[in-house]
Amino acid sequence: MENQAKQEFNYSPLQIEFLQKNSLLSSRFISVSPEEYIDSIYGQKDKLIVVLGSEKDKEGRIIERGTVIRVSTEELWKLSWRSNAYLPYADFHRNYYSSKTLKAVRAFVADCDVVDSKGLSYLLSYLWSSLPLVPSYVVNSGKGVHLVYALVEPVEVRGKRYILNELNRQIQNLFEGIGKLDKHPIVHPYRFPGFMTKISMTATVFRSGRHYTLEELMKVFELKPVKAKSGEDKPKKSKKAKVLYLPNGSKAFYGWVLRNLMKRPPIPGWRNKSFYALGVVSYKCKRWIDYQHALDMLDVLYGRMELLGLTKDFPKEEALKAFHSGYTPKAVRVRWKVLCEEFLNWEYKPNKRNGRTREEHLKIARQIKELYAKSRWEELEEHIKRLLEQGYSKRKIAEMVGISHDTLYRRFSHLWK
Repeated sequence: MENQAKQEFNYSPLQIEFLQKNSLLSSRFISVSPEEYIDSIYGQKDKLIVVLGSEKDKEGRIIERGTVIRVSTEELWKLSWRSNAYLPYADFHRNYYSSKTLKAVRAFVADCDVVDSKGLSYLLSYLWSSLPLVPSYVVNSGKGVHLVYALVEPVEVRGKRYILNELNRQIQNLFEGIGKLDKHPIVHPYRFPGFMTKISMTATVFRSGRHYTLEELMKVFELKPVKAKSGEDKPKKSKKAKVLYLPNGSKAFYGWVLRNLMKRPPIPGWRNKSFYALGVVSYKCKRWIDYQHALDMLDVLYGRMELLGLTKDFPKEEALKAFHSGYTPKAVRVRWKVLCEEFLNWEYKPNKRNGRTREEHLKIARQIKELYAKSRWEELEEHIKRLLEQGYSKRKIAEMVGISHDTLYRRFSHLWK
């Protein structure tokens, strides 16, 4: 009957293997819903990072470039139809996806690709009993399977990067010889249960074990915390520690700069510097404006200059070269005053604080607010006196001046004494 049903639906050989793996896993383990799985891995996390891979047509041409997006947990399932959506089992500073911004690890994953039902049967029948620790979950990801060792709680990376990387390597080595083992770093994203696979089947997950603490995994794999060598506990005075600066510009800031460049295109003598500044601003706003979009806007600006006859002796290749000189991580530290005065030939206008620190500005702002409030109540008192002289009742006065009865009695009770 089962074979007959498969033939009626015209399943492909890969889809049939997928169903057979599901049947095998369900006979051994407990099936877990995608929502339960997300909650068991990420807990109460509000926003998740989703990596969208590049999509290609049959001829190998890219029809959709890969990107990184951030979505709320509730809206995550709106992307489940995509076969190129992946999630990392990790947290990142400010949700900025990069190996340098890795903040915490939530699980370790062994990605066994091209695993059929026979290979999975071997894994469960023979290798399973010899594993030092069985995986927490098994994900049927399409052509292969993911063996997930989930952590009881996220482990902070700071001071443990070596240990975590070594654990990841040794866990993946446990499954050497099962299908095509793809070894990935901790930050690598994987297809999650509930999402469409490349063989047009929805990925599933089964609970095969429990969650583990970092100490348990370290003990099993005989790993010890790495201590700093003598003389290396403190950085040498001659060398400063590198500070990581993340792109911190907003989408609105990028749009404002681009609009001003379109209104006042760079003139000869400032063209190279202006395109350098555009590269700096584009990198500052990298979290919102991807690289390809920034290049498209460069084309638009250069086209505008061509219409106005401002591109003589200034080929587009030179504009691109200047743009890429500014599109670097160092751009994040370039100040707006420097961009205006040295690169854009714009008048630099300080912000409303006029050079004051935030604390100084807030102190002055509070004083102004208090003075304004005091003068307002004094004016209101004079107005209430005039209304009293005209014979209006207290209730009517409160309605006319726009305050509550309680406020009128509390602040101006002396007028009726």
